[in-house]
Amino acid sequence: MNFKLKFPVVFYPILLAFSLFLLDKIFFLPVVVENTYSWKKIERKFYELKEDLFEVMLEERRKNPSKQIGLILGSSRSGEFDSKMLESFFPNTNSFNFAAPFGPPSFQAYWLERSIQAKLPLRYVLIEVDPLLFSQSAIEYSLNGSYDNEYVLKQIDFYRMKTKNPWLAEAKGFSMDEVEVYFLKKLFALYKYPLDPTAIKANNKEIEVGFFPGMSVGITGKDHKRNYIDKIKLVNRVKFGALPNEIKFANMDVFLERDAEAMYNQYLRGTKLAPTQIYFFKKMLDLLKGTGIPVIIYFPAVSDALRRRMSTDGLLEGFNGEIRKAVAHASQVPNSKFTVVDPNSDPRWVCKDFVDSLHLSGACFPNLLPILFPKEIR
Repeated sequence: MNFKLKFPVVFYPILLAFSLFLLDKIFFLPVVVENTYSWKKIERKFYELKEDLFEVMLEERRKNPSKQIGLILGSSRSGEFDSKMLESFFPNTNSFNFAAPFGPPSFQAYWLERSIQAKLPLRYVLIEVDPLLFSQSAIEYSLNGSYDNEYVLKQIDFYRMKTKNPWLAEAKGFSMDEVEVYFLKKLFALYKYPLDPTAIKANNKEIEVGFFPGMSVGITGKDHKRNYIDKIKLVNRVKFGALPNEIKFANMDVFLERDAEAMYNQYLRGTKLAPTQIYFFKKMLDLLKGTGIPVIIYFPAVSDALRRRMSTDGLLEGFNGEIRKAVAHASQVPNSKFTVVDPNSDPRWVCKDFVDSLHLSGACFPNLLPILFPKEIR
């Protein structure tokens, strides 16, 4: 009899925890997310919708088996490159753009590995690299919206040793902290989509025109985000993932200086490069060496202000040197075709109009393309 009285009490905490776990799942529902999660936070969708782009790529391969595949891996700075733009450089090739905001090497390696496993006929691979993408902060977005459980579990670095030089860390995948964050966001909605009362109000309020307070554009924040998501899905099919850069003006030098300082302070000041990203970059080289596939390792064009800022403490020179060293090592394998391209030090790059310290004006891409895709690669 005593057992019967005590039995329910023992299980109360478990029942409560299970009930809270189920209640949390309500916040994964799309209708809840679009009302409670800020409409301005669109970055995660760029990552999540790469799965949609991958399906488009497989379908295009089935429809046009004679065409080869170009793979573009990087950040929003590479998001401009679309298949039609590159057709004159790579005839009979469909180029698919897997660029995403601050797309780090771990994210790039994930889609490269899946493309190789799908036995796609790769005509070329473009890999964007710079210190920002190798920073610890860069992985945040991808842990929110990329990878799959099996991939992460197979890439756990259980016994990572700390070292002053991240290039010597001998990492073996994601750190335990990164794996923990990934699965917490998979399991708990309120961890992935923190409840923000101000976001609920903003999502359901009409968007105001920037320079005219009180004047709205006639749609709410959540409607704008929904339309933008539809646009991403559309460009997955029309431009194979590329998002046209419609901003074609140059910002003032004083703004670029301030933005460069802010970028450096937020992502690079006082921090070391992430061993996780170094590991995945080297893994991409291992996957591509000896395959005969032309690979462009691309140091993205950045404003002079940001380049100077990253050079003050030797960060940029050290990073570029390590990248070139890793590429040179991989190039020793026969039938390896690696090319390092740095427009920042190329005299042919003359159109240097920047929207902010990271993003080149859309008007300058025609000048950049012949530098990025030299004749020996084509």
